[in-house]
Amino acid sequence: MDGQVTQPARRTLTPAVLASALFVVACAMVAITFVATRGGLQMPLAASGSAIAAASGSPSAPPTGGLPTTAPTSAPPASPVATPAPTLAPTPEPVETHTANPSPSPFDPLFALAPCPDQPGCYEYLIKRGDSLSGVASRYAIPVSTVLALNPEITDPSTIVVGQILYLGRDPFARLEPCPDTVSCWLYVVRPGDRLSTIAGRFGLTVESILRANTSITDENTIYSGQEIRLVVPEG
Repeated sequence: MDGQVTQPARRTLTPAVLASALFVVACAMVAITFVATRGGLQMPLAASGSAIAAASGSPSAPPTGGLPTTAPTSAPPASPVATPAPTLAPTPEPVETHTANPSPSPFDPLFALAPCPDQPGCYEYLIKRGDSLSGVASRYAIPVSTVLALNPEITDPSTIVVGQILYLGRDPFARLEPCPDTVSCWLYVVRPGDRLSTIAGRFGLTVESILRANTSITDENTIYSGQEIRLVVPEG
């Protein structure tokens, strides 16, 4: 038997093998059909992007024992509404009108002086060494023109004498007699050296107003010493 090669035996499909193969194929087809009718296989998927986005949009709870990463935002305080101030009607300024013998303040320094006899609103000051007419007027807060009106005998304000009585007051007409027939009118006796312009300046009047109140005076230069003229304070 040497030198002869033994050929392998051929496998043949027997009926039993074919039947088994057909059974396996049939089972596979049945399984595939069953799965297809059930909607196919469903594999577990990761959380969808929308779910993640929704989860990330909600505030995350702070870690245990920690603080929130952001402070709660408080609403800004409401700005106070400014209430407009009530509009007040303008108060008219008082019109300065002259009244004879105005009442001084209780703290007026003139009260420390002796009053003039029978002349309300007039006070006597005894001139001392070093005094000047303007200095005394400033000390008692009186205009120099008022001091000159109360002292018409002083022709030169720079020459006053120690021991001389200086008449002081708030009203330049305090030493004059009132007119018997007219209100706000006083009688003045012209002194040597007087001019209508000088008299008007002392009493806060105008030359025109003096001329209107004294129709007999036709010219400023036609007054004389000892003449009695009327001084009228215009109304308003």
